Amino acid sequence: MRIAGRYRLEVPLGRGGMGEVWQAHDPRLDRKVAIKFLTAHPAAGGSALDRFRREAKVTARLQHPGIAQIFDSGEQDGQLHLVMELIKGRNLAGVLREQPSGLPVQQAVDLAVQVADALAYAHGTGIVHRDVKPANLMLLAGDRIKVCDFGLAGFLQGDSGLTREGSLMGTPDYMAPEQWRSARVDGRADLYALGCVLFALLTGRPPFVTEGGLWALMAHHIQTPPPRPGSLRPGIPEDLDHLVSVLLGKDPADRPADAGAVAERLRNVGRGRSDPAVRGPGVAPALGLELYHNEFLAPGATELNTIVTVVGAGAAPGDPVTVVPRALVFLLGLSKELPDADFDAVRTTVAATIDGLDDEVSFAVVAGAEYARMLYPPTQRLVRATATAKAEARAALAGLESVEAAAFGRWIRLADRLFAGHADAVRTAIMLTDTEAEAESGDELAATLTSCAGRFACHGRGIGTNWSVAQIRSITSALSGTVNIVPAPASPTAKPSLPEELAAIVERTRQAVVRDLALRVTTSDGGRVRFLKQVSPSVEDLSGRGYHVGPGAVEYAIDVADGESRDYHLCVEVRPGHDGDEITAAELQVVQLPPAGDGRVLVEARLPAVWTDDLGTPSAPRRAADQEDPE
Repeated sequence: MRIAGRYRLEVPLGRGGMGEVWQAHDPRLDRKVAIKFLTAHPAAGGSALDRFRREAKVTARLQHPGIAQIFDSGEQDGQLHLVMELIKGRNLAGVLREQPSGLPVQQAVDLAVQVADALAYAHGTGIVHRDVKPANLMLLAGDRIKVCDFGLAGFLQGDSGLTREGSLMGTPDYMAPEQWRSARVDGRADLYALGCVLFALLTGRPPFVTEGGLWALMAHHIQTPPPRPGSLRPGIPEDLDHLVSVLLGKDPADRPADAGAVAERLRNVGRGRSDPAVRGPGVAPALGLELYHNEFLAPGATELNTIVTVVGAGAAPGDPVTVVPRALVFLLGLSKELPDADFDAVRTTVAATIDGLDDEVSFAVVAGAEYARMLYPPTQRLVRATATAKAEARAALAGLESVEAAAFGRWIRLADRLFAGHADAVRTAIMLTDTEAEAESGDELAATLTSCAGRFACHGRGIGTNWSVAQIRSITSALSGTVNIVPAPASPTAKPSLPEELAAIVERTRQAVVRDLALRVTTSDGGRVRFLKQVSPSVEDLSGRGYHVGPGAVEYAIDVADGESRDYHLCVEVRPGHDGDEITAAELQVVQLPPAGDGRVLVEARLPAVWTDDLGTPSAPRRAADQEDPE
């Protein structure tokens, strides 16, 4: 029998609540594939087919070594099907049946790291799995993991033996509390499920086991504190025991915001390393907030100006704020017009820069062209800067080729995908090019910059003179980077020199940056923010970059290096007042947003205004201390 007039069914591989799986042959590409025939979930309704097609199209874009690849999808004789890569292995549900007491601790951790890495990549593209469980995790030779069935929870029948109610999507033993409540979910629901999976890998059973049926299980997931894995299996490292408990937080805000941070924490189990994105709820980066302004206004005045200073308090060595990993992506797009000597000099300099990276740095090299591709490593991920990786990168750089056309937005999108699994790091892209972006529209580039703003920094270096300063400046401005001209990389007397430029950029990444910060300004009734401008250490107008997050509340993305400060000029428009009137013109808060934080307020201050005929002198700075410092 042929499916879609193409795939010839050969051998049935299994049957479950989701339908049947067959091995098939694709004669067009002469390869074996797996075809899953899916049984639609009752909650999917009459639109199941349309939703399935949209979901399959999106998930087919996932290109990650830890995610099962989807090749094709369709419908035949009223039955949905997916054509996927044929995976030779066993799912973890079967493995656990053979090892009912759990796996060796290190093996369980290694498998969980791989799942977290795959989830980080998928979440970075906006895709949530919604049904992470041992049965969807395939164990291959060499203890490699493949995550299967991305995005299908809404279409498949459960295979847990329990009846689903309403629009619940997931598998009851591994469902997050918000899924039980049929609330909108994000990647943190997958992290809850990962916590359940890790619990099962360590102990042989999910966190909650009950004879009371579905409703009793729901009550446990929503209300009952989970047991610690260490209470069921002695010898589990304390930091691993704690991490599982954090992943199983009832409130999504109590869980880590990012799967990449979880993967990094798992890699460091037993090493005593702290990770800022997985710290307890009482720990936050040390920050200060100071306001310097004249709070006295003449009767009828409607503008209040203040200098807002956000200070990185200079944490001691070893503090979680200073232990920040770094991630670098080199974007290289050199045209045929560049002289051979300069072309070779760029390759040599980038290789030397990589050779000088510290071991804890993760990096990748992208060959920019009309469609960017990975020069090193060959997979879409970052690698640690080990001696082996550096040698392999040098060899790859030797094969760098010139480009016919450039598409900067596509280069930036690839960098964003690479950074998706490293949200806990200082993320920096370095673009070296001697050409202009002519293979994409200006709207495409602008849309990319809007979507990537605040996610990482991008520094541009124009090689030679045939590139557009305006284009590169638009990128570096949107992505908080710097721009400079390196006219002749091969010239030993050229100023600035490319080695010095790259060294300076890499050195900047050594600074511990309190990441994913936002300055939230909440104005009083009738008030509004007229403008916000950064005035030190550089001048930049942030007025058009604010996001309205509530009545009178606007957030502006900022970043602060440890031990340094940023000064902002804030102008707030207030309602007219009379002599003697007093109001709080605005409440200012610095908050840490996902993926580094969970939206908590780190520090806050009040901006008062007093109308008087007797105008005073500017007030002394008003300082708001770090919330965790009672002094």
